Amino acid sequence: MTTDVLTVGEPAPGVAVVTLNRPEKRNALSADLKRALTEAARNLAERTDIGAVVVTGAGGAFTAGNDISEANSFAQELPLAEARRHIRLGLEMCKAWEALPQLSIAAIEGFCIGGGISLAVACDFRLFQRDAWLRAPEVELGITYSWGTLPRLVRLVGPQRAKLIAAVARKIDAETALAWGLCEAMADDVQAAALEMAVEIATKPRVAQQMIKESINRQTAGLDLGTLEQDQVLLNISDPETRALQAAVLERISKK
Repeated sequence: MTTDVLTVGEPAPGVAVVTLNRPEKRNALSADLKRALTEAARNLAERTDIGAVVVTGAGGAFTAGNDISEANSFAQELPLAEARRHIRLGLEMCKAWEALPQLSIAAIEGFCIGGGISLAVACDFRLFQRDAWLRAPEVELGITYSWGTLPRLVRLVGPQRAKLIAAVARKIDAETALAWGLCEAMADDVQAAALEMAVEIATKPRVAQQMIKESINRQTAGLDLGTLEQDQVLLNISDPETRALQAAVLERISKK
């Protein structure tokens, strides 16, 4: 599967590499890219010949997160029924990646912002380029951190560190991410490291491996409050102060 915003390759037997391909937009997650990522995950889930999936970004960066420069990025002007469907694109994308039967790896170069963290923590493993960093700026836009991200973050790093990431919007470098358990390794060439790990995964007996993933995920799964979070976002953006914050950010983006 290849689209204008996403490519899928198979560089080694049993391995698929999904690449976010909007480098001119720092791989920002447009509605089309979210739909393409969801479709790619669902298609790969049906592939019994694929044992490991890597997701990465083109142009030296993972992703700048949700594309807030896109019209109706927060479904601002849409009727309520359409707005609820539109704003759940990111949630459905992350659910599809978490539901992959294959083990998945996020190979993070450059930066991983907002919704990019959501995608990365929906994967089984995260590898960081040594100078990569992540940051979740949602609270600075006056909105909650959604897409089902908070429970996944808490499971990985614990409640206090999850609050530093999501509520304080603290920038986290690769060394800190490794120390906190947010990634499994750092590498100078993170895509090569991810491919090496994916090949290692794909050489193991596939069914037994996937059964283990399913069992561990069942053990660690919490309440699914993702749909409620999306309605909270819709409520947030009805607030005049939140709209003013978003307008200021969009103005800064337009001047770059």
